Amino acid sequence: MPIYEFRCKACDRTFETLVRNSREQVVCKHCGSSELQKMISAHAIGNGTPDTACGSPPCSPAPACGGGGCPAGFS
Repeated sequence: MPIYEFRCKACDRTFETLVRNSREQVVCKHCGSSELQKMISAHAIGNGTPDTACGSPPCSPAPACGGGGCPAGFS
């Protein structure tokens, strides 16, 4: 169950919410509007450093958003 970040087109505020399934209706926590824009969010990665995604070579340079990330055993 992923947590998504949304921006409300009605009140222009952003918020995060847990979305249990794709059919679930999400509404703004602040004004109740359903006119939302799903935002692109960066993933939190374990014990990384600013230079690499996981902090250990041979990881790709940060940020590794959707680019394959770290090899097995480095996350």
